[in-house]
Amino acid sequence: MDQITNYLQEQFSAMIELTEKIINVDSPSNDIAGIQKVADILSAKMREIGMQTRQRDSGKQGMVLIGELPGEKELQPVILLGHMDTVFPKGTVKQRPFKIEGDQMTGPGIFDMKPGLVIGLFAIQALVKLKLNRRPIKMIIVSDEEKLHLDSNTYDIITDECRGGVYGFNLEGTKSDPSHVGTHNRGGMIVDVIVHGRAAHSGAEPEKGRSAIIELAHQIIKLSALSDLQAGIHVNCGMIKGGTSENIIPDRATTSLGVRFRTNQQRDRLLERIKLIVATPTIPDTTTTVKVRTKIDSMEETPAVNELFAELNQVAQQVGYGKLQAVGGGGASDAGIMAARDVPTIDALGVVGDGAHSKEERASAKSLLKRSSLIANFIAQRG
Repeated sequence: MDQITNYLQEQFSAMIELTEKIINVDSPSNDIAGIQKVADILSAKMREIGMQTRQRDSGKQGMVLIGELPGEKELQPVILLGHMDTVFPKGTVKQRPFKIEGDQMTGPGIFDMKPGLVIGLFAIQALVKLKLNRRPIKMIIVSDEEKLHLDSNTYDIITDECRGGVYGFNLEGTKSDPSHVGTHNRGGMIVDVIVHGRAAHSGAEPEKGRSAIIELAHQIIKLSALSDLQAGIHVNCGMIKGGTSENIIPDRATTSLGVRFRTNQQRDRLLERIKLIVATPTIPDTTTTVKVRTKIDSMEETPAVNELFAELNQVAQQVGYGKLQAVGGGGASDAGIMAARDVPTIDALGVVGDGAHSKEERASAKSLLKRSSLIANFIAQRG
């Protein structure tokens, strides 16, 4: 057994303790006080390890916590990425706090993805204590991933902070199978389509009206037809709003599109096609505007990502973790932001578990140790 694994086994109870601390703080994306409390706990741990910490304001959704471990100045940093927010409302911790029975941990955010932060921090701690780190390491922890960075500048902060990274690990969990790590994911965006018509009394002078709702109905059929599931493209008209009264021809109607794509080139083509559709109205004298409310880049399986996976797989087998499998998913993650900035990235290196966003959320306690050891061994060997 290697010295990193030996060291982390000695720290296992401390890993569980830190996990319990951050799980037992409600931190939905819109709870700034809860987010700050989790950030304070993590910042204290970072400083204990020897990391320098700072926070960057990301707008009304909170902040981005940055922890940096110095290394040899001429070397590019390793980037570790994760988020401290959950989907669960305030008060959830009181109903079902952290609990561990055998190897199973439960509690809000136990899979998605607070323990991943513990994994990253203890990997860094092992490298420091055993004097095995040469490269600088930067840990980026965001507070609004579960909201896809709506109404914030988190996307731009991640872009700025990961620039120049030699490679990156995203600390999201992996579902059920400890051999799985992520090499590709679809990207996503929310697009608002807003139709402007002309209001009129539907009884007295309907001929003067131009129905924004009818125009939007025509557009929704055309927009939905852009989906191509085989190609990894899905356009979902998930929300519709419009009208003020049954007796008034509506002058405004909107739909919010949830868009998924396999490549960023697909995303750009989709935006062009959406704009072309709305530029040719079916109802005369209506106009439509398109606004991209938020986006996360797709994580594409590039040659550099495949090379990084091959190296990680080799280390995994050397240290007794076992053979890894490269997988991908349909959901977007912040790993795509790094990968799109030419930082080769592996996703899903956090806990092994299941049940994200549900009361059944759970994670393996042993995976805290195994995943942390894998990350630390890889950084120590590859540099």
